[in-house]
Amino acid sequence: GRTKIMMDGGIRSGSDIAVALASGADFTFLGRAPMYGVCAMGSKGGDQVVEILQKELQQVMEQLGCEVLENLPRHLV
Repeated sequence: GRTKIMMDGGIRSGSDIAVALASGADFTFLGRAPMYGVCAMGSKGGDQVVEILQKELQQVMEQLGCEVLENLPRHLV
């Protein structure tokens, strides 16, 4: 099987996630951004941060004309 590539560090926006995935990562870790949300608003804050990141990633994909994550254009990284 194929080795999974994980990206960690510096992931703070949906565009950071898009760059990591377009660069070949299978998934990214999130630490600081959800932690800030939890510190500010409890567990709801963490959930809200994840929702914001999902929306940002969706916006990036729409701007690139990409319907699925697997098709993120690597040449734009």
